[in-house]
Amino acid sequence: MVALAKEWYPYNTTIVKLEDLVRRGLLHPLTDAMEWIVPGDKETPELSSGYIISFVAFHERGLAMPPHRFFRGLVHYYDIELQHLNPNDIQHIAMFMMLCEGFLAIEPDF
Repeated sequence: MVALAKEWYPYNTTIVKLEDLVRRGLLHPLTDAMEWIVPGDKETPELSSGYIISFVAFHERGLAMPPHRFFRGLVHYYDIELQHLNPNDIQHIAMFMMLCEGFLAIEPDF
């Protein structure tokens, strides 16, 4: 079972930081569809319907949306959500996928 954080820390994400991720190719540009929303100065996250929480550190370590089918299956299999993972978890999953696809030439499977 994944240990959940007991409290949220204040946000330091700004539109400038997210636009830097777009410039570096780590996040899709914002369109009229509002794919991503800056959290603002709220103490706790409030999700609009259809949105999930994602952290800048995830995208800096290579998480892209939509995620790979293996990643979606893994999250579904363990019944967890993206915010239950830390950046090292994302990196380990990505390295396993790279090992399977790039070195072993097989589809990742759990």
